[in-house]
Amino acid sequence: MKYLTTLEVAHELGVSKQTVLNWLYAGRIQEPPRNAQGYRLWSPSRVDLVRAMMQDGRVHKRTIIHQKPRATAAFLTDYAREVAGVLVEAGIAEVAFTRELSKALTRQRRSAR
Repeated sequence: MKYLTTLEVAHELGVSKQTVLNWLYAGRIQEPPRNAQGYRLWSPSRVDLVRAMMQDGRVHKRTIIHQKPRATAAFLTDYAREVAGVLVEAGIAEVAFTRELSKALTRQRRSAR
């Protein structure tokens, strides 16, 4: 049986290697066995299990699968919903966030001139 590296698994799943590692560290997916050198041994069946978990929404819901950005109304609505969820989870007031966002945008516009 051929085992995959974490990077190969990430490519197969369409996410970054760091995303896979974040899922492991957060306990979202089970740690695969390791070889004598300490490398993770990802079997094809384990990768299929993670893929199924992704499709079922059982990994972190804010994980972004690599895709080209789409500036559509639906995309912006979904993105705003994700930001709102992060603000609520982190206990950040919307007013404070929008104030800081406005400052950051102003700084960015000035530096672009």
